[in-house]
Amino acid sequence: MLATPRSLLIEAQVATQTMAEGLDAMHHLLARFWEDAAHIDCLPSETWRHLFTTALAEVVANGLRHAYAPETPERPLRLRLRLFPDRVEALLIDQGEPYRSAPCTTNLPEDDVDIANLPESGYGLSIAYASLDVVRYHRTRGGYNCWKLVKKLQQQR
Repeated sequence: MLATPRSLLIEAQVATQTMAEGLDAMHHLLARFWEDAAHIDCLPSETWRHLFTTALAEVVANGLRHAYAPETPERPLRLRLRLFPDRVEALLIDQGEPYRSAPCTTNLPEDDVDIANLPESGYGLSIAYASLDVVRYHRTRGGYNCWKLVKKLQQQR
């Protein structure tokens, strides 16, 4: 469904160039975004925001860490957030290497795994898939990685 100007409530964007500034910029953008949502009485619950923020941070961190070669100092990343009456959408775009794994796979641990022996990484996309309603990836012809993340808002009763 295409957004019309009347259905789009809030839009915010940020562009970063380095690993160090990427996550900080995302958190500052989110803080302003939630403040704006509160001003128009569309602020999702704290739990909802934590789930969305965690998923978004995982995908942003993956893009900053894994899309670029380790020695690459500049890691351009653009992030756009949009609030609609029924959902929040995030679009992340980077210029790194293409994502090679199947984005629909998850690697969450089994129920009987000893948490003391879990690896410290490798769960980012699984967390995003578990926390969001839509996680889509595509590579553009121009060489950009694009991730679209969508989380539906709870219906007010």
